[in-house]
Amino acid sequence: MMKNIFNWLKRRFNGSSDPGMKNVLEMITHTQDRELLCDEVHALIDQFAEMKMRGEDPTQLMPLVQQHLDMCPDCREEYEALLEALHIDRQLP
Repeated sequence: MMKNIFNWLKRRFNGSSDPGMKNVLEMITHTQDRELLCDEVHALIDQFAEMKMRGEDPTQLMPLVQQHLDMCPDCREEYEALLEALHIDRQLP
């Protein structure tokens, strides 16, 4: 059923110049069976950032968080700000 809806939307709006509709189609294309909500990512984002700062690969260890960050500009912005804060904090004496 979802595939039929997606195919209809893609046919209907694929040539659209509306950036909002293009964004919606892009998100639908990358929808997975299991996804995290923003609240779930907020609960994990500090651990994800700490892993990154330690040189670990958080993408491999927490792929659902990475998937969400790839799709959600608000959460990605928060993550990038957290990385910057951690980077600055580690440089302070």
